[in-house]
Formats: sequence, structure tokens, C-alpha cells
Amino acid sequence: MDNVLRLADTMETEKRAREVQLLINVIEPDPEFQPCFVSDLASLYDVTAQLPEVIEEKIRFYFKGDLPAPINTPLWQFVDLVKQRYPGWPEVWPPEH
Repeated sequence: MDNVLRLADTMETEKRAREVQLLINVIEPDPEFQPCFVSDLASLYDVTAQLPEVIEEKIRFYFKGDLPAPINTPLWQFVDLVKQRYPGWPEVWPPEH
């Protein structure tokens, strides 16, 4: 039996590292409680010990009441969905109407 620990891939998350970190900062602003590793499988739910309702509330507050994707969506996919809904995010935020 192989006793080697294999970590999940991080390629997609690393491509979107800035946006992923921004979302993590929204739901968990204290760096002491932020994850040191985020895999491609991780969702918003996985990167904090907060209750799902609290995570959703913080994301809705940041996105002005909107929840761009379910909080169990992998973070890198969540970022892509946000960018589809809000072209220019995060550089242009909040969107001007």
C-alpha cells in the first residue's frame, strides 16, 4: 500500500488566485483563519468554519444581494460565474448603472 499523501490539483485555482483570495477575504477577513491551501475542489464552504448561512449572507452582501452561484461550487468555477455575470469584476466593482 502506498502511504504517500496526494493533494488535489490546484491549477485552476492558481490561475484565479487573486479573485479566489478576494472571495476568501469577503467571507473570512482574518488571515489567521484563512486556509493556507486551496485545491481545485474547494468551495466557499470548504475554506472557512463558518456556517453556510453566514457564508451566503456575506457573499450576498458583497454582491449587492446577489448570489452568483451556490456556495458549494468550486471556487475557481465560482470566479468564472461571477465574471460572466459581472464583466470587469473585480477591477470594476461595484458595477455602475
